[in-house]
Amino acid sequence: MQKYKEIQFLSIGHFTHDIVGEELILGGASAYSSTTARKLGLNAGVVTAVGKDFLHYDKFHDISLFVINKTDNSALEYPTTTFENIYENGIRRQFIRGVSATIYANHIPDKWCNTDIVYLCPVANEVDPSVVHKFPNSIIGASPQGWMREWDSTGRVFPRRWEEAPKVLPYIDALIMSEEDISPFPNIIEEYANMVKMLILTRGEKGSTLFYDGKVIDFPAFKVKVVDPTGAGDVFATAFLIKLKETQDPVFASVFANCVASFVVEKRGTEGIPDIKQVQSRLDSKQFSI
Repeated sequence: MQKYKEIQFLSIGHFTHDIVGEELILGGASAYSSTTARKLGLNAGVVTAVGKDFLHYDKFHDISLFVINKTDNSALEYPTTTFENIYENGIRRQFIRGVSATIYANHIPDKWCNTDIVYLCPVANEVDPSVVHKFPNSIIGASPQGWMREWDSTGRVFPRRWEEAPKVLPYIDALIMSEEDISPFPNIIEEYANMVKMLILTRGEKGSTLFYDGKVIDFPAFKVKVVDPTGAGDVFATAFLIKLKETQDPVFASVFANCVASFVVEKRGTEGIPDIKQVQSRLDSKQFSI
């Protein structure tokens, strides 16, 4: 399934099925980020890989898609990447039940290589580092969660060190990662901050921290009732990159992103992603202007 038009924001990573009870709900950082960009008024596109079993094309009716269904020069068909979280005594164990195709640089449509904003957002180590070199004129952001996962023969997911970081970080503008991402490797923040122009650490209800130009700046979260935090990091990253492109100001981009992310946690899934009028209203209440 391919749809093409001129776009301003490009997400690269798998759409997923997330097993919740008897349902296969839509997941994946590329789903949250492209939906956020669309809601904030940008033409959004996605390079992704799913199987023929993918259930949620209807959610992307006005988002341009380039979908990889099989490997180059092969009849091999891939499934949709699928995650399942199992809780025992309050402890989450995550399993991956299927993994779709790897996304390489040659998969990126040529007409999208000058997109204003690019967001690399793997969930299962599916974005090859070569992709970063396809966008010489774009603002590039990345979230490394999917590069920091591995799984055993049962599908049980474990954290891994991102050994390929030096192949990506010097070539991007912003790395956005969460406290959960770094918890197994607490010393990587300084290491990564020294390789990238700016690093933003999202900290849930504690807000976010910007590492930029030798400074470390904390930003409080907007106080809301949290219903579902799923996808908040990707919504934050998308909003941050959009405002960074517009203003070249990572400080205000952080405030803006915290505001946008505060909406998504108030509802389940993508239902809470706000439009620009909602964001302006909440910023007005805090005496910020966009």
